[in-house]
Amino acid sequence: MSAKGPLKSPAGSNDLEQILTVEDARIPIEPRLIPLDTVQLDPSNPRIQHAVRQRFRDASVSQEDLQRLIMDLPGVQELLKSVRDNGGLREPIYVRPDGRVIEGNCRAACYLKLRSVFKGKDPRWDRIPAFCVPSITDRQVAVMQGLDHVAGKNKWQAYEKAGHLHMMRTVLKMDDKAIARSLGMRESEVARDLKAYETMKDKLLPQIKGGNGLDKWSFVQELFKRKDLEEYRSKPEKVDEFVSLVVTNKIKYGADVRKLPKILKHPAATKVLAKQGVDSAIAVVGKVDPTADSNTFRKLKDTTRVLKQLESKELQRLREDHNSRVILQDLFSALKDAAKAAGVKLS
Repeated sequence: MSAKGPLKSPAGSNDLEQILTVEDARIPIEPRLIPLDTVQLDPSNPRIQHAVRQRFRDASVSQEDLQRLIMDLPGVQELLKSVRDNGGLREPIYVRPDGRVIEGNCRAACYLKLRSVFKGKDPRWDRIPAFCVPSITDRQVAVMQGLDHVAGKNKWQAYEKAGHLHMMRTVLKMDDKAIARSLGMRESEVARDLKAYETMKDKLLPQIKGGNGLDKWSFVQELFKRKDLEEYRSKPEKVDEFVSLVVTNKIKYGADVRKLPKILKHPAATKVLAKQGVDSAIAVVGKVDPTADSNTFRKLKDTTRVLKQLESKELQRLREDHNSRVILQDLFSALKDAAKAAGVKLS
């Protein structure tokens, strides 16, 4: 776990020291008010990595480019107003000795924007509160960011979180167990998110034309989350098939992935899925199982199950309570009316 802010020194000392605790390591930090010109926005920050790749490809990225990109992120304009109205930061940024931001890219970008808006007329935006970290490893930075934004309260978007786990595995060479332990996650959760991320990055995004493609993340996440799709996704060719269905808009919405298990049980519906999409395929299933494509029939089936499993206390209530009996009588009357209108004989 990480701890930020003033903490007491070891036993025997009355002094206070600023430390950051990451994976049991006590890392000294120095609170300062540093010149804004010494701060370097970090293009490798997981929150903006995808946007950097999409917008700049292999071109070099200037600090001005990064600032504009960060200011376009969701929620940053609201942060800008909050920092402006508050007259500064409520929590300092964290920086390496060379000025690179460890934590607080968005806050630093807001300061840069405010300095440009006030054009030197307000000295508050010339220097920024920061915790300077004289010595910290890349792994400690990754764990610190992960605790704050993957497992913590101030979370990144789901794709960004998975990208951070991927960086910890591929760049820092941490295995799933080490990642899970350092961030307080389940190992199975880490493994699932990593598989989903790799499918998204390597298979789906390269086929997306127009837009950044991140709206398709929920589709892939749903594929790897559902237990009833475990056998399907275990086959690489089926994962490729799934990606094709998403790219060609045969699967239009993330929620449509939940319909796949029912479709895949029916060969005829599976063929229709490949040619016409989820809606047509689930309609084929509906001819065999009306609950597959009808919320009404699902509710009717649920009601039937409830009636068959009534407990003794509900039965006793029907015997003794008039209002309870009215509900059952109304149901019986509605059932008869529906059967009559549909020409269904009730035996």
